[in-house]
Amino acid sequence: MAMEVGTSPTALSQLQSVQKAMALPTVGAAVGQVGAFYTRVKGAHSLLEWVLSTAEASVSLAAATAAPYVASPLAAGDAKVAAVIDELGRRVPIVNEQPKVIVETTKQAVIAKLSPHVNKVFVARAAAEQRVHSLKELSWAKANALLSTAYGQRALHSVDAGACYAMKLLDQYLPPVEPQPDHIGEIVEAERDPALHTVQTVGRLSAVAARRVWANLAARVNHLRANGVELDVRRYITALLAAVHLATVTSEQQERERETEDDKPRPADPAPSAHAQPAPTTPTAPTTTTKVKSTPEAKSTKPEDSEQ
Repeated sequence: MAMEVGTSPTALSQLQSVQKAMALPTVGAAVGQVGAFYTRVKGAHSLLEWVLSTAEASVSLAAATAAPYVASPLAAGDAKVAAVIDELGRRVPIVNEQPKVIVETTKQAVIAKLSPHVNKVFVARAAAEQRVHSLKELSWAKANALLSTAYGQRALHSVDAGACYAMKLLDQYLPPVEPQPDHIGEIVEAERDPALHTVQTVGRLSAVAARRVWANLAARVNHLRANGVELDVRRYITALLAAVHLATVTSEQQERERETEDDKPRPADPAPSAHAQPAPTTPTAPTTTTKVKSTPEAKSTKPEDSEQ
């Protein structure tokens, strides 16, 4: 029994397909690594060594028992597998090289295939960046040309004056909590680069305003905490949103009521009634006939006229 078990691996190694497969450097290296790992696992513990040795003996016994029955099919299959391995070696000669050579060759082939596409991408990216840079320079030059005119100088002076006024308002309503440098870098003179001067002026104003707002808010919160008042930001935001919603709803309601009042018909003026007394008339100046009849001469001549 021991001889049969011992002869089975030798019979297996005599197969042409196994010999040709083991002759391939890649297969040999893989089998060597797997064998070394199996040996380490087997020798890690005596129980593992006993279990694996028993399994090896069982497999060898089964192979030796089945060898007479599968000899002819195994020989035919061995010849076919050997022919396939030979054909593979002729069509793909790289399989006969060492694993390091195969890895390096595959790497070079992949790089050779991908490098044209990668180069195209890099060239397109560089061209786009150059185009954007040229467009930026052109736009910057146009902006400087516009700011160099009379109207551009007025606009530039307006921006500077507005920035100075805004800084004064910040100093009045949002004074610095602690000494902080408000000048972030040096601002380019307007004569050298008007566009850059404008951008830096506005940027500095925005940065100073943001720093002042957050510094004052943090100082107020710290002051409230020092006095024992804990500020719940979530409740504060909820109350603020509720107040804004209430103001919106109230405004909409007032607007709706105003529109309703505008749509109502206004009452017409009342007609004068029949029993209404006429309005008193103002006395007019006496006419010429009245004046003549009221004179003494007219009274004296009236009987004579009647006698005639």
